[in-house]
Amino acid sequence: MAPHQDNEQAQVKALNPSQPSPLNILLVEDMEDNRVLITVLLKALPYRLELAENGAVGVEKFQSGRYDLVLMDIHMPIMDGYEAIRIIRQWEEDQKRGAAPIIALTGNNLEEDIEKAQAAGFTAHLTKPLKKQTLLETIRRYAISSSGKECAA
Repeated sequence: MAPHQDNEQAQVKALNPSQPSPLNILLVEDMEDNRVLITVLLKALPYRLELAENGAVGVEKFQSGRYDLVLMDIHMPIMDGYEAIRIIRQWEEDQKRGAAPIIALTGNNLEEDIEKAQAAGFTAHLTKPLKKQTLLETIRRYAISSSGKECAA
């Protein structure tokens, strides 16, 4: 068990060795199992994770908070990810804020699905089921670099 803990501690340092405070991440996901899984994947790392169960709640939380990164499901009831990102991007423009990194989460991995997500304004695309290493690399690549914090070499 100790080597596993050492490995997670090494991943924390590799992600950002000198960061004084955790990254703020908003997870917009309707499936409770996926919210739990992502929470578990990130629990040992220096992140504050806020949850939203649909796009409407995600938009509301985004507009009232500050996030270094948003992980957003595409297919959700009430408001899907495409509608949510359209509202968020318009709000950012109206507020004269830079575009936050928003990562699409979906089971669709066809090239046209990836292109549609990028055209809608998503920064990147992750296919479910998520792999821990891929998720961590994506967070490191987009959240840390976009927030101006130094990334480990």
